[in-house]
Amino acid sequence: MNIKQMRNIHLYLGVFFAPLLVFYLISGAWQTFGLHVPSRDGTYKPPAIIKSLSQVHKNQRWVDSRKVPKSSVPFRYLVLLMVVGLLTTTVLGIMMAFKYTKPWVVWVCLVLGTAIPIILLWLARL
Repeated sequence: MNIKQMRNIHLYLGVFFAPLLVFYLISGAWQTFGLHVPSRDGTYKPPAIIKSLSQVHKNQRWVDSRKVPKSSVPFRYLVLLMVVGLLTTTVLGIMMAFKYTKPWVVWVCLVLGTAIPIILLWLARL
């Protein structure tokens, strides 16, 4: 595969999955901080839209006040396709980084991008 083909695949997969990826990034962020669940002492109640969108993220279903549907199997496969697309664009992006910049810079970024999350999680155990 030549560099132009790699760039095109990277571009089209990235643009196609960008809206869904942005949704998962934002909804994952508020779930990381627990903004989708009420506080135990009752001082915080999440907005209905946050609760509903969290159900899309966690259970692949749109929940409103009237109905709790089953999980959407087709949506799950779309998310799986997004995962494959994101992995593909990530690998292509790394390959292009090696072609367009100094390899040691790419290696440093990859090592730091792997080590820092591991270190932060490890430090939380202390």
